[in-house]
Amino acid sequence: MQCHIVDTFVGGRYAGNPAAVVPVEQFPPVDLMQGMAHWIELPTTAFVVPTAPGEYRVRWFTPYKELNLCGHATIASACHLFRQPENAHHDRLRFVSDNGVLNAERVGELIAIDLPSARLTPAEPPAGLLEALGVEAVACAVSSDDVLVQVDDVDAVIATRPNFAALARLPFRGHIVTAQGTGDADFVSRTFFPSLGVDEDQVCVTAHAKLVPFWSARLGRRDLTALQLSQRGGRLVLQDAGDRVRVLGSAVPRHDVLHTEGLETIGSH
Repeated sequence: MQCHIVDTFVGGRYAGNPAAVVPVEQFPPVDLMQGMAHWIELPTTAFVVPTAPGEYRVRWFTPYKELNLCGHATIASACHLFRQPENAHHDRLRFVSDNGVLNAERVGELIAIDLPSARLTPAEPPAGLLEALGVEAVACAVSSDDVLVQVDDVDAVIATRPNFAALARLPFRGHIVTAQGTGDADFVSRTFFPSLGVDEDQVCVTAHAKLVPFWSARLGRRDLTALQLSQRGGRLVLQDAGDRVRVLGSAVPRHDVLHTEGLETIGSH
């Protein structure tokens, strides 16, 4: 098996979020896929299996857990697969997972995917959350898996210094800190997933399935731009399409390819 590395949401001073793409004829055993993701040690590794022209089954793994959805690794997968001879005449690819279907398409030099919009319910900050994040909240809302905290401004997002061990003990998949942006973005965010083995995600697409409806309602616009203010950083172009969120981003393949022969004995970690 070969592993192809792609950087997504790069551009300017933003290095974006890397993902590994492993094309296979059929999914290996789960413990092998998990072990490979741990060995590759990128935020997410996507395994893709061709099922029909322009269609693939996909599964995503962090170094420690399988994910039910990952947007940036899907964009990375589309970037790699669009460059293969069998997809030379395809401008759209379909990725089928156990959690639904993601469609990816070429839009100029960008790749767009759409994913289900995740509406948030306003709530009081759960006990221990603000202390673990080290922030003061302007607003707080929860979804079925993540919690979002709005703070005063961009500087407050940058200054967030979470206690990851404390966050991992809270009953959420992820923790989103966000604020209205300045001239170069409508809003900014940082996202933390210590329970998944990813203390801070560099650019999290699934978090933007929550952030887009949150900020679209506040700003009164459906077309938005966003910056993720992680160490590598990333820029996203976004559209609120009602029950779907459309995310557009750049994707740049690296020239290095990892060969995974000899890893068949890896177990889960």
